[in-house]
Amino acid sequence: MSKHGRSLLSHTVASLAALLIAMLWLGGAAIAQTPRGIYAPGDAAVTGFSGAVRPFEIAPGQDPASVSFIDRDGPALRVIDLTRMGGPAQGQVVGAPKPFTVSAALIGQVFGVALDDRAPANIYVAASSAYGLSIVAPGPDGQPQRVQRGGKDAAFMPGQWGPGGGPGSIWKVDGVTGLVSLFATVAVDGKGNAGAALGGLAYDPGSQSLYVADRESGLIHRFAPDGSPRGVYDHGVAGLKAVGLEPVPPAPLPAMDITSPDFDSASPASWGFAPPERRVFGLAVRDRRLYYAVADGLRVWSVGLSGDGSFAAEARIELAAPPAAGPTEIAKIDFDDSGRMYLAERAAPTGAQDYQALAVPAIGRLLRYTTIGVTENKQPIWQLQPDEYAVGFAGDFRNDNGGVAIGYRYDARGDLNRDSCGGFVWTSGEQLRAASDPALAAELARSGAAAINGLQGMPIWQIRRNNEPPRASYFIDYADAPPNPAARGHLGDIAILRQCQPRRAMMLFGGEPERGVLVPGLWTCRSHVCAPGGPACPVNQVWNPATGACSSGCAPQDVLINGQCCSPKDLRPGGACKQPSTNIGKPMCGTTQTPIGPNNECCENSQIYAGGNGQLLCCAGTVVNGTCDLKKPKLPICPDCCAPGYVKSGGKCCLQSQLSSKGKCCPLGQTPSADGSCQPWKWLPKLSLCCASGFVPTAKGSCCAAANLTTSGQCCPVALDPNDRSQCPTQSSPPAPCARGERRDASGACVATPRSQPSTVIPVVPRKPVKCQPGERRNAQGVCVPRRPPPGVVTPGVMRPIACPPGFAPGPYGQRCFPIGRGGRFGPPPFRGGGGAIGPGPNIRGGMDRR
Repeated sequence: MSKHGRSLLSHTVASLAALLIAMLWLGGAAIAQTPRGIYAPGDAAVTGFSGAVRPFEIAPGQDPASVSFIDRDGPALRVIDLTRMGGPAQGQVVGAPKPFTVSAALIGQVFGVALDDRAPANIYVAASSAYGLSIVAPGPDGQPQRVQRGGKDAAFMPGQWGPGGGPGSIWKVDGVTGLVSLFATVAVDGKGNAGAALGGLAYDPGSQSLYVADRESGLIHRFAPDGSPRGVYDHGVAGLKAVGLEPVPPAPLPAMDITSPDFDSASPASWGFAPPERRVFGLAVRDRRLYYAVADGLRVWSVGLSGDGSFAAEARIELAAPPAAGPTEIAKIDFDDSGRMYLAERAAPTGAQDYQALAVPAIGRLLRYTTIGVTENKQPIWQLQPDEYAVGFAGDFRNDNGGVAIGYRYDARGDLNRDSCGGFVWTSGEQLRAASDPALAAELARSGAAAINGLQGMPIWQIRRNNEPPRASYFIDYADAPPNPAARGHLGDIAILRQCQPRRAMMLFGGEPERGVLVPGLWTCRSHVCAPGGPACPVNQVWNPATGACSSGCAPQDVLINGQCCSPKDLRPGGACKQPSTNIGKPMCGTTQTPIGPNNECCENSQIYAGGNGQLLCCAGTVVNGTCDLKKPKLPICPDCCAPGYVKSGGKCCLQSQLSSKGKCCPLGQTPSADGSCQPWKWLPKLSLCCASGFVPTAKGSCCAAANLTTSGQCCPVALDPNDRSQCPTQSSPPAPCARGERRDASGACVATPRSQPSTVIPVVPRKPVKCQPGERRNAQGVCVPRRPPPGVVTPGVMRPIACPPGFAPGPYGQRCFPIGRGGRFGPPPFRGGGGAIGPGPNIRGGMDRR
């Protein structure tokens, strides 16, 4: 070999050696770690409507619904990191990272979500019509155009279902790679779901079975780990027969056809749902039983499961929730480690053509039931009236969208405590911080936006009477898009995997049978069965109307429901035990209206007509000769009129939210600024893997508190006015902290705190570092890190800090090296606690240390 060749080889070897050394120094620790996957226990897997693309500018007289389409690039499933909330729950918005997102282009619109017990866990989601059904047909130019009514050329809109899937699709997201695949397709006798789609999902780790509710047939399907079908359960026949009720057999399939003019995307009554008596939504598995929610009477049933996950013959009614203020269903069932049952309601779909209010607004509740006894045949007795949580600040604090999951508890710093299992409840909701009270709205505006459609988290003990309004809560936005005050029903289900030791269901109330007669009262009747107008029964006893006395159980032919023994006759319409219908359309309908369809939708008598299958439907226009007149246009009222939500601008109609103060119509991707200009909107956060919870990436690649970011991506040293994010506000000296016993009011002044109200002092960043927690020490950079165990002692769950090369220093958690900047500072400054912030220094572009 020539001298030049040897020199080149030597140089190459030296370069490779240097590169290898750098990799060992900087990435060795990361390479040695097991891949985290797309999901970690404690995170939330959340579903939601992917959004819609609405035209920002249209011609006068044009219907914007005809040119509005599902946003296929919008998030249909997101994994939300719930590790760090940045402080105690005080009603603030948390900019939690979303490390993994699946768009509607891959899975369509989904609601039900479940996690298996693999490591890392796989995610399963089910196709849904909860957000509406959208169809298209060829327009005059041959291009797809959105239509409301079915026709021979109609097809489902792209983004309604995933590619190669349909209304019966269950999708699997691989926990390691994030690869999306079609797991299974729900079918009945070889016929697929026509459009009503699927409801809730539930995973049984004992048999590794996945259960799904079919909203069209009313059946519950079971699938094996490979996606193969393993049987069905028919509640409308087997379940109703088990309690002596008349069976409701399934109707012939398909129940709907989008190529028929009977289908109306604006009328859920035409979507082919099963009758309320057999329509199932929420599912859960616990103690070898499958719990499921039926629309009729908001009842929760359960059926036994065999060891292999197959359905047993025994079914029973567990409870019936009181009716809501409108048509709702129980969309999700979950249990905490004490055996308490959580029920999340979802309001009926509206079929809104503008993609705004997708469900009836402000009626969804989050309820909790506790067992107060056990009958002689070991059936649990649930409390008569449920506990309720305040969800959102809007209206009557009933803004739930139908998702609930139990997560880990948090410490005083807002960090996830994995040693305290099951102490936090998360739910999905709408307009969660939109308070109607001006003073409360002003208070909330200082810690984030109002139109939050996403998650609310709170300690499980903070039920409504203790947390109304829900100040002791965290709020997380789902889409991180510009606030939309008109959005309703845009959120879906939640699943959280917790690695806890199973605990037996426990009696939370009651004790030994009392001597004498108990006088009924509020708390007595929460922990005992109370006779109608009479005394309370002893613990483990129920009320028997037939004998007029308390007893240890019901007769064999009777059914226990809400602490009362009911005969099959009493459970039928008009019977003594028949719960009031949750479909309250009839009392709300006017004198010229009639409730029709499975949701008892009010329809003008002059607009009711018979569909092809004989079912009654509501026509959006005029009924002519017994058929719906499709020729009556919705727009224009006048040739120069703008559609609702649009205003005149420059001879065209501009989307109201896009009109600046100077009359300019901002294009999509931009938002009006306070100075009248249009500025690009940054969707925040994107895939913020490198930012801690509460922080999002800026335009320069660094991490910034979400409340401090302008629309152009500039990070300000102080929080911004949510209504004006155009530029950083003028800085002023931070106010001095209020004295003990005082709080800061809406004007910023310190006033005396009433003893009956909790203090709402605005936290001020302390000048001195906070004291390290027990088991921690302060390192050379001033950061609290776990104390090193003595030599030879291994502490579970604590990783040793890595060694860093010259010019680098370990991060706050000792698992990543950061370059040392001028003055000896490295990337993330010391944690300041008490509302302080962790953010990278000037030398780091988006780098944050994660545990």
